Amino acid sequence: MKRPRLLFLHGWAFGPSFWDPLAALLPEYPARRLDLGFFGPEDLDFSPDPSTATLAVGHSLGAMLLLAQSPSPFDALISLGGFTRFGVAPGPVRAMRRGLGRDPGAVLRGFYSSCALPEANFPDTATARADRLAWGLDQLLERDEAAALARLAKPLLAVGARDDAVVSPENARASFGEGVTLLPSGGHAFPLTRARECAGLVRAFLESL
Repeated sequence: MKRPRLLFLHGWAFGPSFWDPLAALLPEYPARRLDLGFFGPEDLDFSPDPSTATLAVGHSLGAMLLLAQSPSPFDALISLGGFTRFGVAPGPVRAMRRGLGRDPGAVLRGFYSSCALPEANFPDTATARADRLAWGLDQLLERDEAAALARLAKPLLAVGARDDAVVSPENARASFGEGVTLLPSGGHAFPLTRARECAGLVRAFLESL
């Protein structure tokens, strides 16, 4: 039986390399990584491979944008730190958007710290595209994909972290219900900081399909 393909989409202020630790722990599954274009050209070709099943894996904003592909072209969806609606007060997000026009690097470094991302893993902000980052913040402010989730007749796994300061467990449950799997720690960047645990959950989910 041909193994399903993984289709990864990162969250706000990250890029395809965000998935390096997790993908390295799932070498048996072919994978493709989309790119929201925060540090270079975007690649948002959501087309599945017709020759095999496609499991979409999204982090944060990436999970919401994968969910927005309705009717879903994917055979299953995994949300890591994701949501149907970014359920936080809009004031701080709008302040970040204004800050992008003055000092994108400072905005990004502050965000990475709030994600509990180790400084050694901070992306290089020199090539940050302020316009594209502003677009991403607009998606967080404006989108609500609860209706898309209600229409999703596909297997779903939602994972969060108890210490996520960006998408709280309450926000995750408000989006996906009480079935959210919560890691004990890892911050908002837990697909990277807790890659081994995430790989175990992804593999178990795949094997259950």
